[in-house]
Amino acid sequence: MKVTIKLFAFLQDQLGPTVTVELDQPTSVEKIFSAVAELAPTLRPVLANSRLAVNQEFFNGDQLSLQPTDEIAIIPPVSGG
Repeated sequence: MKVTIKLFAFLQDQLGPTVTVELDQPTSVEKIFSAVAELAPTLRPVLANSRLAVNQEFFNGDQLSLQPTDEIAIIPPVSGG
């Protein structure tokens, strides 16, 4: 299934506001991050420390069944001053 993933902060600077990737169902956070990393392998370290949100709630589980209408977002670590 193709899903569109919203990106924020540094990831958005590198890849744009969204990316579309192909995922098997069910999937996992690791598989989603790996699919995004295939688009830009140098971002693997950032993705390893990022959080996944589905429908505006952080997801911490192992298995994830997505629907085509789900809003998926990756939020990398940010710092402020």
